[in-house]
Amino acid sequence: MSRINHRIAPFAIAAALVAGPTVALAQSATSDNTKSIVDVVQMLESKDYTNIESIDRDMDRYEVEATDPAGQRVELTLDGQSGEILHSERDDD
Repeated sequence: MSRINHRIAPFAIAAALVAGPTVALAQSATSDNTKSIVDVVQMLESKDYTNIESIDRDMDRYEVEATDPAGQRVELTLDGQSGEILHSERDDD
C-alpha cells in the first residue's frame, strides 16, 4: 500500500501547485461590492501604473506597491469598492 501512496504523492503535489493560483484568484473576487484583485490591477494599469506588487486587502481598502506613471515606486491606498486612490506616498524601501 505504501508503494501506491508513494507513486501518487508526486501527482498530488503537482496538482496542488497547479491549483494554487486558481484558488487564489477565485478567492480574490468578493461578494461585498469590493473590487477583486484582478479589477484593482486592471484599474491601476489603465492609469499607467506598472510593476504592481504586494496587493494586500485590509478591510475595505487595498494597500498596493507599484511604479507610478512618473517612474517612482509608490505605496498606494485604494478604496476597495470604488478603486479610487485615497493616498499615495513614495516608497523609499
